[in-house]
Amino acid sequence: MLKFSICAILASSFAIANPVPGGVTNPPIRNVYTFPINHFIENIAIRSNSKLLLTSLSVPSLWSIDPTEATPTAPVIHTFANVTGLSGITETTPDVFALITGTWDLPTTRAALGSLTVWTVNFNSNPPVIKNVTSIVNSTIFNAITTVPGKPHLILAADSAIGAVWKVNLITRRYDIAFSDPLFQRVSDTPGENLGINGMLAKGNYLYFANSAQNIYGRVKINAFGDKIGAAELISTDPIVGGHYDDFDLDAGKNAWIATHPNHVVKVRPDGSQKLLQNTTLLKNPTAAEFGRGSAKERRTLYVTNGGEFTPTFDLINGGVVSFDTAGF
Repeated sequence: MLKFSICAILASSFAIANPVPGGVTNPPIRNVYTFPINHFIENIAIRSNSKLLLTSLSVPSLWSIDPTEATPTAPVIHTFANVTGLSGITETTPDVFALITGTWDLPTTRAALGSLTVWTVNFNSNPPVIKNVTSIVNSTIFNAITTVPGKPHLILAADSAIGAVWKVNLITRRYDIAFSDPLFQRVSDTPGENLGINGMLAKGNYLYFANSAQNIYGRVKINAFGDKIGAAELISTDPIVGGHYDDFDLDAGKNAWIATHPNHVVKVRPDGSQKLLQNTTLLKNPTAAEFGRGSAKERRTLYVTNGGEFTPTFDLINGGVVSFDTAGF
């Protein structure tokens, strides 16, 4: 999730290839889709048919984009009533996704207490079946969410405000704090320092996480039910760009590809070493990243959502999604 700040408007409309450590040139970045003004694009999930699902903190709609089209469009799948935006999204079973809605205060990146709701969207039916699972009465932010491996009825949610991970049972509708850790905590209540654990992904026996306020990426061992069974481990700290880690995805080699404010994607290897992709023209406060699905080309393509940037008149522009081929990077 974006740390809000005033960003300068860049006049250039074309990608610039910038050198990165090691003398490697950044791969070309494709602008997949740019949303209209005041669309803060927050998170992404990708279906097995290669279509992207995008959420926004500032608009209460779920969008679908087919990135394989020459000129993609963004039809609305569903608009949720009585909320102002959506945050995390995760696939639970094939073509069934859980997501979070809420009534958001964007400057503080908090939802009104009692407004967070967990939903599922089932694309195995036409039209998709939208189901209200449960409302969360005692949290002000569920940021990223992830499915517990092998337990499709259990999701974990990052509470960036209190530095904790919640567990939600999609069948019983029960939810509670699963665990916390000092590496999950925020630094202060100041915007930019008030988002502790942010991006996270459960894979294998670990929950991988990024803390935006502390600028760290790490992991914690979990059991088959998503409970913490070991101390949190620090993998990397202080992004080489001096930015703020956000949501991320892992490749087959367990390299993390982290959307990083203000205009970077940082590749973090398992040993903690980092590699930088920077683009001030097409990466506009990146909020999330996920690898494509489908063809071999799609599987090596990283899709990155842009929260966007503020104009001097406080309009939010350039929210959307971009992509690049990670082969050789």
